[in-house]
Amino acid sequence: MEQHIDNIDFSRKSREIRDIICLSDFKRLQDICLNLEDSIAFVLKGFENKYREHCLELCIEGKLDLICQRCTEKLEHTIFLRSGFLIKEETQLTDFQVDDHAEYDLIESNVKMDILSLIEDEMILSLPSAPRHENDKCRYKKTDETLDRIHPFADLKQKLYKN
Repeated sequence: MEQHIDNIDFSRKSREIRDIICLSDFKRLQDICLNLEDSIAFVLKGFENKYREHCLELCIEGKLDLICQRCTEKLEHTIFLRSGFLIKEETQLTDFQVDDHAEYDLIESNVKMDILSLIEDEMILSLPSAPRHENDKCRYKKTDETLDRIHPFADLKQKLYKN
């Protein structure tokens, strides 16, 4: 698989890359995922939109094993993303009108755009900030110790207003 592309040329020629990537290939995801032997599938397509502007579409599908922030056990997180990118030269970025292109994220033209970084960025942005199981599926249980702990200020209101 190509790791770098000229994104303008890629979209101009309506090229497409389909591949499966192991999670261990992503440096930043290694701290987040439990099982780095899992993989994700992706499709990157280049095209020109109705305004004849250069665009990319990225579709990512797979699953990640994250850590539940409540019970600290494995949480399977399914990813199904579809992202659109509008490619602009650096000089065009300041004149860009967001209203006309709400369905696209803006990226700078690049003759050596790193595909893995783009995929990893999109996956990280899609993850919950504090992943956790649904309440009925979480293994977190309050122990008797946490339920019976002493609450030193529980009767403070009664003591203050006793008179």
